[in-house]
Amino acid sequence: MAQVRSDYIEVESVPRPIRDNIIIKRGKVESKETSGGIIIPDSSRRLDNSGEVVGVGDYSRLTKTGFEVPFEVKVGDRVYFEWHAAQRKLKVEDDFYVILTEKDILFVEED
Repeated sequence: MAQVRSDYIEVESVPRPIRDNIIIKRGKVESKETSGGIIIPDSSRRLDNSGEVVGVGDYSRLTKTGFEVPFEVKVGDRVYFEWHAAQRKLKVEDDFYVILTEKDILFVEED
């Protein structure tokens, strides 16, 4: 079962998103030490505001007539989002994930 630790929900495996949700595997964790040698505690270290899409829900959004608009992003895309958009957070083993909607994504990195 899921347990809440810190501000992440710990789960055993990456869940399948539903409706208009997207699951993104977070980028790297900030270094433990600044360039000046100051040690940053684990509770204050930040994760990157980018990541890889690992799962998409059923539709991006619904129109007023009930038409399901498909997602513009796909699994495997490298995306960037605003820091404050990452409110729903998951932890699976040592990896961190966020659940966003497509409107929270700022841009997709092109190859």
